[in-house]
Amino acid sequence: MTHYLWYIDIGAAAAQTVIVALIFRNYLGVGFTRIGKILLSVAATLLIESVSMIMIYYMWLSWGLGMEVAAPTLLITILNLIVTSLLYVISRL
Repeated sequence: MTHYLWYIDIGAAAAQTVIVALIFRNYLGVGFTRIGKILLSVAATLLIESVSMIMIYYMWLSWGLGMEVAAPTLLITILNLIVTSLLYVISRL
C-alpha cells in the first residue's frame, strides 16, 4: 500500500519544476551577460534537481516506502517550493 504523502511530494515537486521553468524563462533576456550566465546556470541546476526529485519520489513510491520516508521528504520539498517561489518573485523584479 502506498502512502498518500508520496502523491503530495510528487505534486509539490512538479509545481517546483514549473516555477523553475518560469524563472529560467525570466532570465533568458539577460542570458548573454556575465551575471545572466550565472543566473541561467543556477536555474538550469534547479530544473535538473526538480525533475530528479519527481523521478526519485516516483521510484520510492513504487518501492512501497511509507510515511517514515514520505513525511521528511515532504517537509524538504515544501521548503524547496517556498524558496523557489521566492526566487521567482525576485526574478520578476
